[in-house]
Amino acid sequence: MDRKPGLLMAQLLNRFIWFDGALQKSLDARGHGGVRRLESMCMVYVHAGVRRPTELARLLGVTRQSVNTALRELEEKGLIFLEPDPEDARCKQVRFAPEGAAMRAEALEIVLALEAELEERLGAKAVGDLARIVCADWGEAPVLEAPQRKRKKRA
Repeated sequence: MDRKPGLLMAQLLNRFIWFDGALQKSLDARGHGGVRRLESMCMVYVHAGVRRPTELARLLGVTRQSVNTALRELEEKGLIFLEPDPEDARCKQVRFAPEGAAMRAEALEIVLALEAELEERLGAKAVGDLARIVCADWGEAPVLEAPQRKRKKRA
């Protein structure tokens, strides 16, 4: 499929949904279902080392209330727990619950298998290039100002 200019963002999002959908269906098939996409995204960031709910909200581009709801649901499912932040008593930190270790291990196994499947479908070089590109430091997201428009002179 040729790249359609102006649709890269949608294509990146579709590929994330491919991964997440495959992960969710595979977890369901193994008896670990019932995790919504926002909950799954929170788990990915916690796995990457993000611990504060406010930072999760910022990275995910959602409200703190949405993240707090997702974290409460993950806590009720026994996958995470919230503990006081030792650096700021007003805040909480997210930690993985020991009860969810089996599910997390299977999720990691599934993600690794999906990456291997992608290599089968696209080739190791293409997947390596993709990983290099998405792991590269893109810098801060730019704010693009509207171009200055020349005003017409009045006669």
